[in-house]
Amino acid sequence: MGLGSVDRENETDQFSFPASWQDSGRMQVQFAMFRSRHLDAEGYDAKMKFWMDLIEKYLKFSGRPIFSLRDLQLLFMRGDQLPACLDTVISEMHQRKQIRSRSEFEYDPANSWGGWLVNSLVKRPLSWSWSKIKHSVVTEDLEASALIEWIHLNALNNTCDFIAEKVLSENTGKLLHFNAFKTLCKTHGVRIYSDKDLCVCLLALNVHQSVGLEFKVEKGIRQIHLIKIPKKQGDDLNISQEDQAVHNLQNTQAQLLKQLEDLEEEIKVNDDKVRQYMKENKRQMAKTYLRKRHLLEKNHERRSLALHNIESLLSSVDEAQNSGVVLDAYKIGSNTLKKVLSNSGLIYDNVDEVLADVRDTLDQHREVQDVMSNSVVENAIQEEDQLEQELRELCGESAPATFSPHINNNLTAEVVITDEEMIAMLQDLEVEDGTVSQSSVKPEKTAI
Repeated sequence: MGLGSVDRENETDQFSFPASWQDSGRMQVQFAMFRSRHLDAEGYDAKMKFWMDLIEKYLKFSGRPIFSLRDLQLLFMRGDQLPACLDTVISEMHQRKQIRSRSEFEYDPANSWGGWLVNSLVKRPLSWSWSKIKHSVVTEDLEASALIEWIHLNALNNTCDFIAEKVLSENTGKLLHFNAFKTLCKTHGVRIYSDKDLCVCLLALNVHQSVGLEFKVEKGIRQIHLIKIPKKQGDDLNISQEDQAVHNLQNTQAQLLKQLEDLEEEIKVNDDKVRQYMKENKRQMAKTYLRKRHLLEKNHERRSLALHNIESLLSSVDEAQNSGVVLDAYKIGSNTLKKVLSNSGLIYDNVDEVLADVRDTLDQHREVQDVMSNSVVENAIQEEDQLEQELRELCGESAPATFSPHINNNLTAEVVITDEEMIAMLQDLEVEDGTVSQSSVKPEKTAI
């Protein structure tokens, strides 16, 4: 039954078909074989676009970059009607370089289209080319052609982007088994149809330097065994012996955790049986299960100690790796600082000489500022006195007794007083008792 059935349409996570899918008359035309393009070029191109877009949309939705003609015929079947035109659609998609053969892609996923064409026609075995070249001299096996698997490149890139965004970004620095990686994809909601679809996605990610892969051969089939997710872009993707050792420790840790859970559950079951036999007054049976409980507890203790040792080893390995990163950072920083100091000429003797020169220059600058400020102050005061004298002359005023500050070389103010002003000031002085009387002062005033 195809995807267009009523039962599948009621599913919440159902692929959304175009509105024309429910139009039986129109879909009958779409399901029919292609007529020659020169008869109706516009209709031919519209029908071709309809099927190309629908196939790409479904493959992206289902996380299924790998498909065959038979798969598409069953997927897009309406009732008992199979689309009879999909072989032409696949041929056109191949000509437009939208799809590649799965066997060719897995043989050389990094090869460009130009190199692929040369390899397919010249270097590869004739048996491989047999499944690629249509309309050959011999009669084509239609059944075998319908089973040839293709890879839709846009659907492949779309699934790879989802894996990189949701899985790789949150599990950096890990080495995972294929099944563990598949479980992670499922946990993060990445839709992948089958293991073979996941394999081609991992091959593409490996070509893009996003993951490292290690393969193993089982029953003559080469399969992906380990997936290494680098911590950052540009890290070594080769899986080293150290990576495998850490991976083995992590697997042993997971196994011990599972064994401890099973032992704890078994201990709980024995406790229940001991209580049950004690209630039934079957003391011998209770003792038997009690002895078994003691053996289980000793086994649990040994495995707990082993788990502690493994966790300590993993912690030490992680700490050593971090210490190595810090040490590398120290080395890089030290070399960089040395280079900067050497290029800029920052040597102790040069710096001390430059600083002494700076101090001398600053001292000279302060002396110049002092000289300039003194000259400016003297000129300003002289100009002020001249303006005051000129104002008094204009107003007809006599020169009052003023204290005229003058700036000397020592920058101190000097008071100038005439003789008459001095005599007047002495007359106004009062003398305390026990000093010279005013009568003795007055004749001296006359004499003066």
